[in-house]
Amino acid sequence: MKIESQRRYRTYLIVLVYLIMAIMGIRLGFYQYISRGWELVYSLALAPILTEICIVDSRIVGKPLSIFSYWLVFMFYGYAVPICIIRARGKFGLVIVAAHLIGLILVSTVFWIVTSYLVYGGLY
Repeated sequence: MKIESQRRYRTYLIVLVYLIMAIMGIRLGFYQYISRGWELVYSLALAPILTEICIVDSRIVGKPLSIFSYWLVFMFYGYAVPICIIRARGKFGLVIVAAHLIGLILVSTVFWIVTSYLVYGGLY
């Protein structure tokens, strides 16, 4: 796969993660307390996508991950994805991880607040 198509694929995956976080915020706006079952669903939706982002990003940068480490990234994606991005990109990777973390929290929070105001007329 060419580098340019890998970049487009990575962008698609990142947009998909933001979309999942928006859906999570909307659901939280309807039901203030998420049951354990839904947390598991969101986790199972995010793990393969974030793992694929790591794999593709490391290929784009030219520091591919070993095939044998894919399952580790999948199992421990909360810790492994930031480590992989920082490993591949150096100090700039830390900026990328921090920016996306802030962006994901903002997307989820904004959708939660807007949905809560539309449904209940305020935050409850």
